[in-house]
Amino acid sequence: MELIENFDPEINRIHTLECLKHLMMLYDEDGTCHCRQQAEFVALYVLYNVDSDYAVTTALQLKDTLAYEMHYPC
Repeated sequence: MELIENFDPEINRIHTLECLKHLMMLYDEDGTCHCRQQAEFVALYVLYNVDSDYAVTTALQLKDTLAYEMHYPC
């Protein structure tokens, strides 16, 4: 187990952003997977990338579909 002193917040931030970006690309490729977790991951992605046109556009395009599926899950 690593010591907290070895934690690098910048490396953590970069890895988190890379993972979220990869997940967003997987959602884009599939196009059919809209699940409750997708809304949460899109929200996290937008919060991490609030200054990104891609992040905001992705969130706005999925808004209606995700809102519906949050109320009526698959």
